[in-house]
Amino acid sequence: MNKKASVISIFSGGGFLDMGFMNQGFQIAEAVESHDAFVDSYNFGIESYVKSSQREVYKNKIISSCCINSPLDATSTFVQSELVKKCAGVAGVIGGPPCQDFSVGGKNKGTDGNRGKLIFTYLEIITKIKPLFIFFENVAGLYNNKDHQLGFFKLKNELEKSYVLVHDILNSLDYGIPQDRARLTMVGFRKDVVEKLINNGYKIIQTPEITNNEMVFNWPEKKFSDAKKIKWPKIWEFGKGIHQEDIDLIPKKYSSLFVEKAFSDLDDESPNQLDQFNPYSKKFITINEGDTNRKSFKRLHRYRYSPTVAYGNNEVHLHPTEARRLSVREALRLQSVPDDYILPEFIGLSDKFKLISNGVPTKKADLIAKEIKRTLDNYFALI
Repeated sequence: MNKKASVISIFSGGGFLDMGFMNQGFQIAEAVESHDAFVDSYNFGIESYVKSSQREVYKNKIISSCCINSPLDATSTFVQSELVKKCAGVAGVIGGPPCQDFSVGGKNKGTDGNRGKLIFTYLEIITKIKPLFIFFENVAGLYNNKDHQLGFFKLKNELEKSYVLVHDILNSLDYGIPQDRARLTMVGFRKDVVEKLINNGYKIIQTPEITNNEMVFNWPEKKFSDAKKIKWPKIWEFGKGIHQEDIDLIPKKYSSLFVEKAFSDLDDESPNQLDQFNPYSKKFITINEGDTNRKSFKRLHRYRYSPTVAYGNNEVHLHPTEARRLSVREALRLQSVPDDYILPEFIGLSDKFKLISNGVPTKKADLIAKEIKRTLDNYFALI
């Protein structure tokens, strides 16, 4: 195993984040996930993706799939010590601890909650492994909420003893993903990596005359910066025709964010497209298209982006033009997960939607992994 291009994934879920890093040539040395259904989904989905993807890293067997042999509890000191034994010297640790205790729609217990405490499990693993880089993602509430912010800054202050960090609230929408998903995202590089690069002319702060290639690290370039500010169509009566005058007001470049475009070529033969809950409520036919301000039942609009993919706490997202909930494949499309990634039939629908809701959009992970790889390539060229 090439340790220069290997990473440990913790709180791995279905592996959406992992696929983004794998696409950029990072091998998953070990993945850690505690929920049985997620472990089965990870193994099945990642293997199906690696076998079918036409990317060169998979066709040429540069990157192989990683199998989670059994559910593992990342809080276990035994599991952590085994990770150190197996994976000492890996390039990175990536992960997004469960966010329900920091989420506005979740339990809101912060670091007092059983899941909120897991950000410090992440810290423990980083401290023991000492990778060259780290990637961390969580809900924006971990930073924006004053009560939860204390936990984040405690994590940040500890990490800054060994790492140079950058963090920001990044919205998937800005990167062309048809979903309003703002998340606290943090990337860090070990201090010796940054010092080496700075001593050889790379810059830590960007100015107009400095290009991205001269930076130690920079966030991926955004495709959109004002997508939420334009005039999107209002609510339309469900089951009726389109209002062309509303569509004409949308600048053409934003059409890639349409839910309709994300779903356009799906049919019953598409993998996981028939994975749907059966309709059971009158709300499936009474809620209008684009009425997404409700706490529970929200119907997507064909000519807008989706609200945050978060199918839990009684939140139900409805298809724009059909009297049903979204399918598993439609939800995966909104998370920018490739169709080559397939979830197995034997996993229940509730677990599938929970897994999708928890994931990092693959396209976003891919873009950030590309920038991390550039930093590491520059560093390894100097040693």
